[in-house]
Amino acid sequence: FNISKKQIKYLKEFKHLGNKKIIKKYEKKFASLIGSGKCFSFASARMGFYELLKFKNLKKEDEVILLGFTCAVMVNAIIKIGAKVIYSDIDINNFGSEPDSINSLISNNTKVIVAQHSFGIPCEIKKISKLAKDNNIFLIEDCSLTLTSKFENELVGNFGNAAIFSTDHTKPINTISGGIVYTRDKKLINF
Repeated sequence: FNISKKQIKYLKEFKHLGNKKIIKKYEKKFASLIGSGKCFSFASARMGFYELLKFKNLKKEDEVILLGFTCAVMVNAIIKIGAKVIYSDIDINNFGSEPDSINSLISNNTKVIVAQHSFGIPCEIKKISKLAKDNNIFLIEDCSLTLTSKFENELVGNFGNAAIFSTDHTKPINTISGGIVYTRDKKLINF
């Protein structure tokens, strides 16, 4: 397979991580795939997830509800921030987060719910979103494997306060390593 001189020049320009123009263009283009929000790129989705946890200023007694079937890096981010991991059950219909399980785990210490969409199949995100809103809990959609998947004709990533997308070498968009945070929340954008 051949690479043109023009493509080689572009790759050489792109390799300079300080080139904010290229990064901003990438983030804007990615955001346009999802909705009307903004995207912020990270070296990995877990770093973006960690930033979201920092935004929530979690304390030792605070709880984050997370699907029991997930990547260990998600758990590690919660532990590193100092919060408690509370595992929810898997929905056997879509392999994602299960609303009734999440509902049974909500306590006064629950500050974040992570709704995981697994294998390109959206979870019951409307029910989970309602639970989060009714209980004033920050909702993060884990869309690492569900780029452009829809729930009731709306793209996933638009139901929560924020969404994370992974772009590592095993994901739908491959940047070898990387991740994206998407949000429409103005406070989070300013953060």
